[in-house]
Amino acid sequence: AQAWIAATNPEGYASCCEALAKEDLRAGITGITTPTLLIAGNADPVTTVADAEAMHAAIPGAELATVPASHLSNLEARQAFDLALATFLQKH
Repeated sequence: AQAWIAATNPEGYASCCEALAKEDLRAGITGITTPTLLIAGNADPVTTVADAEAMHAAIPGAELATVPASHLSNLEARQAFDLALATFLQKH
């Protein structure tokens, strides 16, 4: 599961991180009208549960699921991630 991460071009990854670090897109999330599921890893040091909670509060009708993972929750907590997603998709 980690092979594709190891094969990622370091310069490309660093450029992506730099671009994200320079942008603040928080103001735009209040306009989201599509059903939204936020999945947060409870041990994520990058995009924290507190960040997800703030997005949850800002996006009307959003749902929030916390899973036992760090930053790549779909790989680190596959079952919990899949369950959260399946439950959300069944509702919507």
